[in-house]
Amino acid sequence: MEDQNQSQLSRLFQTLVYFEIIPFWGCFKRILTIFKQNSTKSTILLVGFTNHSPLIPKIISNPNYHLRVIVGNVAEARKFWGDQVQLIDSENLTSNIMDNVETVIYNPHSNLDIEKISNFIAKNMTQNTDTMLFDFTNSNTEIKEIWGALDDVVMGGISNSNITLSNHVAIFSGNVSVQNNGGFASVRTRNFTPAWDLSAYSGMELRLKGDGKRYKFISRCEGKWDGIAYCYSFDTIYNLSQTIRIPFKDLIPTFRAKTVNNAEKFDSSKVYSLQFMLSKFEYDGQLNPNFDPGFFALEIEYIKAY
Repeated sequence: MEDQNQSQLSRLFQTLVYFEIIPFWGCFKRILTIFKQNSTKSTILLVGFTNHSPLIPKIISNPNYHLRVIVGNVAEARKFWGDQVQLIDSENLTSNIMDNVETVIYNPHSNLDIEKISNFIAKNMTQNTDTMLFDFTNSNTEIKEIWGALDDVVMGGISNSNITLSNHVAIFSGNVSVQNNGGFASVRTRNFTPAWDLSAYSGMELRLKGDGKRYKFISRCEGKWDGIAYCYSFDTIYNLSQTIRIPFKDLIPTFRAKTVNNAEKFDSSKVYSLQFMLSKFEYDGQLNPNFDPGFFALEIEYIKAY
């Protein structure tokens, strides 16, 4: 029993350190790591630039951007740049090349059909209104520098969870227990600094595969550790991929699973954090209709703003 109590205290301490509720320890730990949150980087699209263009290495060295280049010969360009840039064949253009693109730069002296490509880009740039927030299918970020477990150990429970990258998905998994008055497991991002401004969008889109349980997606528009959480519950179908759209207007303001009727609407201009949760409770003391204690797993491909 003593060993179990010590283990629970250790997990609680680690949780508080990770989310910087113990300020000194949290800051000290982050100083010792390199936090690269590249899931929010913008993309620059270059059209018709050669392998030897001085512009390319300048962009590669900027940590705030990804680089995507439309070229005439991908194989030749790959020999020179390797995997440092994303190369697109000018004869095989698809609409997703505009994902997250902030700036397009053309080389007017290129041998490519610039007029044809620019028309394609203009058409798809106006149609594409989604922005990738987390693309777990193509991530080179250390996920545990951004996402951390936040389980019922904070209230004395013994549930445990984690999030890992495997086979091009993020897997939120663990074991949820109702012992010691517990009953929830979750993973949450550290606060975004600065907060994300998603006011140009209507909501968030999730692509995931579940286990038949009902989960909650949670976001916050204030930086408090234990402030108002805006929640959306969704059901999964066992082993079936689903696309779930969550309008900002449908997020329910709650505080510790109780609805806050006088709360302001979700402010999408300052998104501080995201969270996935499996909980015994729905809202206001009601039970989750699709909850079973024990092992769970939720595979997440991406999170977009739409």
